[in-house]
Amino acid sequence: MNRSTRKPSVPQQSPAPAAEAPSPLTFQSVLLVPAGDGIIPEVRRVTGRWLNRKFGSPPPLETGVHFLRNRTVLASQAAYHQDGGEHGLRIQLREDNPEATWRVTVTAVTPLAAEQAVCVSLECFDNNVTVLRPARPALVEQLVEALGPRDGLARLTVNAQVVSSAGVGELVDVLCDPDRRLPVVVAARPLQPDPVWSQRLKSMMPKCAGDASLYLLDDAETVDAFRRTVGAHHCVRPGAVRTFLREVDPAWPADGPRHRLLSGSRISTRTDSVYALVAREVQRHARGAELPEALRTLVFPDVQQRKQDERRAAQSAARTQVEAVQAHAVEKEVAALKEEVLALTQLLAEGDQDLSEARRDAALAERTIQLLRQDLRTASGRYEEEMEAHLLTLEDVERAQAEARILRRRLHAQGRHDETVVLEQTQAQPVSFEELVQRLGELEHVLVTADLAITQSLDDHELARTWAAKAWQGLRSLDSYAEAQKDGLVNGGYFQFCLTTPVASARIFPIKQIAMGETEATKTTWGDERIFPAPSKLDPRGRMQMEAHLKLGSKGSISPRIYFHDDSRGITGKIVVGYIGPHLTNRKTS
Repeated sequence: MNRSTRKPSVPQQSPAPAAEAPSPLTFQSVLLVPAGDGIIPEVRRVTGRWLNRKFGSPPPLETGVHFLRNRTVLASQAAYHQDGGEHGLRIQLREDNPEATWRVTVTAVTPLAAEQAVCVSLECFDNNVTVLRPARPALVEQLVEALGPRDGLARLTVNAQVVSSAGVGELVDVLCDPDRRLPVVVAARPLQPDPVWSQRLKSMMPKCAGDASLYLLDDAETVDAFRRTVGAHHCVRPGAVRTFLREVDPAWPADGPRHRLLSGSRISTRTDSVYALVAREVQRHARGAELPEALRTLVFPDVQQRKQDERRAAQSAARTQVEAVQAHAVEKEVAALKEEVLALTQLLAEGDQDLSEARRDAALAERTIQLLRQDLRTASGRYEEEMEAHLLTLEDVERAQAEARILRRRLHAQGRHDETVVLEQTQAQPVSFEELVQRLGELEHVLVTADLAITQSLDDHELARTWAAKAWQGLRSLDSYAEAQKDGLVNGGYFQFCLTTPVASARIFPIKQIAMGETEATKTTWGDERIFPAPSKLDPRGRMQMEAHLKLGSKGSISPRIYFHDDSRGITGKIVVGYIGPHLTNRKTS
């Protein structure tokens, strides 16, 4: 086995992960390549070139464990068909640094007469020394460029494929392809040249390479053709970028909000980094996708066992040599024994290195198991929260339907049959906080003074759509309450309004998700966090403490809140909302 001459130091044991540590699997990209010429030589070549750029020298890629430098280990394995042809490759780079242990694994498989697959993963075992911002290995983009992978009907590329009006039909086929497993990112060129937009698109698309298929609607004619084909609910306006998930149904308007749309104005705003959400979203989907069966079932020979067998064979040969030299002169026997001692010492040193590596791998495996268990608990809590929200929604729907049935029967009894038919369609709820912010003007009796950049940052979370809809429900409830106060129809405050529902048209919010104050401990220790912007007529300083809040979530570290001040019977006659954002610090915050 080939090794570098520098003897590695034994890696130190990493400290236990923090309670809120994320899963070590930070990125994972799987590329599928049609059956044909084996991709393993090309994967080895591209990976070797990437390692060469990283370390400044050609890496040893032959089978075995190679110690490149202090705390850096490169392992390579190969698997073969019965006919001797190579069908599996795994190259793993591990770097034990003070801030974290980083592990990049490249696995390639070429099944006989089947689709070939390559997986690139990055694991980060954080040592809680500093804040880390891992980046996806550039190796993914390089493999996409070299291998030409596909996703169903889609061709995966590093940059966006330009679509003209004549190519809209093919793009729609890609969107509706039942065999597609990755998202499709569709951008539409702005009507006027925009250097900021162009630069951000140029930066964004390569970060999605391999995890999504990428397209650019080239001009206004193409944008219009795409809109005519998929409909208004799935269209992409000039300057916007839309991420289409799987199973797109253009004929179903309710499917539209499922595919996140990012407006051109936000992409072009220099102070807004929301455009980075596109890459993060497709990378998140790629990380959570199931590996193809060919990768899941790929088995490599036990390198450690083979090395142990080699050492035993060397020891046996050495013993035979000792027995042979016993018949010679004493001087020769002593020299032979010295050589044997030297050889055995070297074998023991290699055994110690292998044992150290095995212990390190076992420690990382144990950390991975612990963090995955924590992820499972977090996911279970999130789904419990979603289930609770769905049950509350069902209760509201059933109550509304019961009221509607009663009112229809009464109208029928009075002979007013035409009035039982509702022709007006209600406007859909916002599907993002960006859209919620744009619709704040619809709330006549609510004044929002909150920092809207904080509000829109909630879109960076996978539950953003649910939270945005719930926030809109809460804001409309506050608006309904303030209107009822103005008309003199309420006895008491907002909590009593939602508890008793004094007006038939009242919009209420779930009682258990309303808090009209904070604990004394919270106000004493973290009261300053709850001082928000307010109209000068309420406070000359333009800021005031707000305690009443609506809970948009109950589990997790984000659990958004809406903080407000009830001035419906005061100077402004409105509800002042000073904060819409992540959960603030309290005594329960970890």
